[in-house]
Amino acid sequence: MDKNMKTVRNIGRWTAAAVGIAAGLFLAVAVHAQMQGPPSLAEIQEYQNQELPSSGTQPEDEGSACEGTEPAEMQPVLESVEALEPGTVLDASELDTFHISRYFTAREIQEGDAVYQRIIGKSYRENPDIGLEQLRYLTMLHYNFEEQIQVGEMIVNEAIAQDVLDIFRRLFENRYQIQSMYLVDNYWTGDGNSTDTASIDANNTSAFNYRPITGGGKLSNHAYGRAIDVNPQQNPYVWHNGAGGLEWSHSNADGYIDRTSGAAHMITHEDICYQIFAEYGFGWGGDWSDPIDYQHFEKKY
Repeated sequence: MDKNMKTVRNIGRWTAAAVGIAAGLFLAVAVHAQMQGPPSLAEIQEYQNQELPSSGTQPEDEGSACEGTEPAEMQPVLESVEALEPGTVLDASELDTFHISRYFTAREIQEGDAVYQRIIGKSYRENPDIGLEQLRYLTMLHYNFEEQIQVGEMIVNEAIAQDVLDIFRRLFENRYQIQSMYLVDNYWTGDGNSTDTASIDANNTSAFNYRPITGGGKLSNHAYGRAIDVNPQQNPYVWHNGAGGLEWSHSNADGYIDRTSGAAHMITHEDICYQIFAEYGFGWGGDWSDPIDYQHFEKKY
């Protein structure tokens, strides 16, 4: 009796297993037929030969891999732009926009280094007024007139270096456009004043240049690295001619003499460039009576 009962139980288990397999095969065939047509014999055999996971195997929780771990920090493509050539155009995706100040840096100029070799005997020469140790070489970013991000450079007095970095960083964050930003030495003609003229003709924004003021006489604040000229074509140096009119030296500025025209890149009291410079205590040549120097910002001793 016990043997017969055991046999019955086994037959029951085999029957249940067979029914389960048949039901699964029937369902698979039905679904396959509905979606793709009748399955091939090879497909049926493949299904029959599939192994189910053991009862101890649990599907992995989708969130378990991340549990207790911090997401990987995004690393900027560029840690710095100091090694790049001034004028290099960059894509925004190359920058760490959450820490943009890392691209606005100042460093000392050492006798014999690359910057020194560019400026010695040109914008800088031995003199009793300003020492090399009082100057700083700045690397900064700006948007050019094509709305591209471009690497710029400038030399200023160490006393205003941080202010200048902050000013141009804020201009960059406001997408303020500056045509170009190179050392005046890129336009060297043989003396400081005619080099300044060449730089203005190229609409170049610049600062340090050991030279006298325009028209001669005492040293310019540019000679001390305490003055900056911004977009000089759109913001010309003008003077009264005695006949009720104005004169200017650069023909590329002809369309920017009327300061009420609303032309692009003109600095006015409503312009953010003026407003930010003013916040840092810079005076503006646009407020002078005669001459009037719309491009010029300076911070005196």
